[in-house]
Amino acid sequence: MKGYPKRLNSKADYEYVRENFPKEMWEKSFQSLLDTRCGWFNIGEAAGDGVTDDTHKVVPDDETGKKYQLEWKENPDCLMNRLGYTKEEVEKILE
Repeated sequence: MKGYPKRLNSKADYEYVRENFPKEMWEKSFQSLLDTRCGWFNIGEAAGDGVTDDTHKVVPDDETGKKYQLEWKENPDCLMNRLGYTKEEVEKILE
């Protein structure tokens, strides 16, 4: 392989770039693992006005007029988990 890889597809790829390239080149890729580990998930139709706070919001469906409750939480299928990293591991790598 010549130069920095265009795609990082496995934990081995992430470890390769970390060991063979300066932090400035791979830091963004590792930060992206943290940034994309959480997301908004539909947890059902909202009861009344629903809950709105830092981890909850209500979104109306324009077609049906129904309101849905969304919750901000960790995605168990996120890339970080699929690669086998933990949040703590990635944070330590980025220190």
